[in-house]
Amino acid sequence: MVKKLHANGIEVLLEVVFTHTAEAGALQGIDDSSYYRTSITTDLESQNALNCNYPIVQRMILDSLQHWVTEFHIDGFCFINASSLLRSFGGEYLSRPPVVEAIAFDPLLSKTKIIADCWDPNDLEPKEAAFPHWKKWAEMNTKFCYDIRNFLRGEGLLSDLATRLCGSGDIFSSGRGPAFSFNFITRNFGLPLVDLVSFSGDEVASELSWNCGEEGPTNKTTILERRLKQIRNYLFILFVSLGVPVLNMGDECGQSSGGSTSYGSQKPFDWDALSTGFGIQTTQFISFLSSLKTRRGDLLQKRDFLKEENIDWHGSDQTPPRWEDPSCKFLAMTLKVDQPGSRLISESSHVEGDIFIAFNAAGHSESVTLPEVPEGMAWHRLVDTALPFPGFFSNDSEPIILQPYEMKSHSCILLEANVHDVSFSSTGIHLQIQKQNSFVVD
Repeated sequence: MVKKLHANGIEVLLEVVFTHTAEAGALQGIDDSSYYRTSITTDLESQNALNCNYPIVQRMILDSLQHWVTEFHIDGFCFINASSLLRSFGGEYLSRPPVVEAIAFDPLLSKTKIIADCWDPNDLEPKEAAFPHWKKWAEMNTKFCYDIRNFLRGEGLLSDLATRLCGSGDIFSSGRGPAFSFNFITRNFGLPLVDLVSFSGDEVASELSWNCGEEGPTNKTTILERRLKQIRNYLFILFVSLGVPVLNMGDECGQSSGGSTSYGSQKPFDWDALSTGFGIQTTQFISFLSSLKTRRGDLLQKRDFLKEENIDWHGSDQTPPRWEDPSCKFLAMTLKVDQPGSRLISESSHVEGDIFIAFNAAGHSESVTLPEVPEGMAWHRLVDTALPFPGFFSNDSEPIILQPYEMKSHSCILLEANVHDVSFSSTGIHLQIQKQNSFVVD
């Protein structure tokens, strides 16, 4: 399987759980004082918590990981419950946990992708303790999930949204970059995406979800349209944020757990759901966003954080955002190329300029004043999550002439500045620059 995936350009990362053994205590009775951490609690997981930083257990973990790499050619690992790797025999957190450091500097494992997943499904609030990384460990970004869910349900601060959009510099600026941030909205536990916009009762309060006006399934058109916009908004923010977007399998075709957060409520993947109306438009949107992130990697897929001169922040009328005002639910950003209008993509005869992105989590429309573009260029709409399918995303749109832009409630937009029907000369050769043609994702 791994060889087949590699032949098709797909890397394989393995989720591993080295923090506790099975409920039967597979190693118990051999040498409990070496293999298990001491604990004053009696719950089963604590009783089975591996003493990962004891030399014998550390060697067992390294041997296992090396086996997967050498024998199966695995490209990397995501360590579930990774915060447990930081604990000592007595359960205290270590500033330099030996097993984490050993993995970071192992001659074989250091060449793979290693990702710490410290998510606690019983406590969505991110932990403040920093994961020791030695510039090797990436992390599943729980704060990204927390802040984006909060913003789209109408809570939180604009400053939190901006931090996540820009690659979470509060977490990854110390020797790492945005590529170390693995951003996610939903996981293979908790509410799937369609339920995140359909349920918000007391039993799922920790999920930071919003039912868009009615709990559970509904036939009301206004509620369904609002939910569809919110799903598009989540996917949109996931892909335009700096970092690695992580999708939860089944979200692209609307699979539901019926509002249950228990792992046992997860259903097998329904391949037929991909051919439904929802499945078709959502998978096409994801393909579009993925290609956009690659095509505009100069702004959306950077290894380093954006420079101050590469980004402008706006309110709806081009005034500075009200960063710390919890009642403000609109934010816009202009991502500026290093030399505006100078990036020529020969395959499509297309000059790519700045990108304007806006987010409106309010329950009312906003009249958005667009920033000026260099002479000879115009704004072209690529995404407006409030428009009906198939028009809510496109690479082939007419220039936006009228100002201001009317942005609907609970929606996001992305505009790209490019040259349209302009000739220029370079070393005696005349080139005609045309609007970019649409492209197909394979």
